[in-house]
Amino acid sequence: MSNVVDLTHIIDPKKVQRKFSVETIGAETINKNVVRRQDQWYIMSNISMVSHIGTHIEVPYHILPDGYDLADMPLDAYYGDAVLLDFSDIQERVEISLERVKEEADKIGGIPKGAIVFCNLGFADRYGQDEYSMSPYFSNEAIEWLSQSGMKMMGVDAGGVELPASEEHVNHTALFINNIPLIENVANLDKIGRSHFKVTAFPYPIAGVEAFPLRVVAFLD
Repeated sequence: MSNVVDLTHIIDPKKVQRKFSVETIGAETINKNVVRRQDQWYIMSNISMVSHIGTHIEVPYHILPDGYDLADMPLDAYYGDAVLLDFSDIQERVEISLERVKEEADKIGGIPKGAIVFCNLGFADRYGQDEYSMSPYFSNEAIEWLSQSGMKMMGVDAGGVELPASEEHVNHTALFINNIPLIENVANLDKIGRSHFKVTAFPYPIAGVEAFPLRVVAFLD
């Protein structure tokens, strides 16, 4: 087993379901000092996209107008010790209760203060398919408890953590009022093979932006 696991889905412009387009242009169209021969491959790209695409992070500014944006979020929120909670046996569109979250936390010795908590729902292999939206979901009590457990960031292999058919965003709010970023569409949690590891998950620091794709990497040593 490799001691490094990439927890990031590849963004393929030909397959994405949200806005993401790439225009290949010659470098000389951006930098007028560039001299590019007619047959020379020297390119740049214009990218047009929605910020919530692929494996991406959401920060408090997504819900809270005075919350941290990508540039304001403290840097130490994006890396550190991580734990993995396993809910992969739960059926489609079934609630993950507070009791079940506590049970899984007890199995790994509790949630350490300042940990990044990843939750394996067993849905990463359905990413990009219609049934991906049928993942289990967390009760508000479960998210509230996790938010108070001492975790500093949360990640799930699903498109979100909200209650079905609700636009109240209670679970996002529970995380964000505690300055806990959320990573959605995590990949390869089934390849971790342990409950404790280290993670880096750095987005680009963009002022006034609430979400952005990022590279999430687990280190198993």
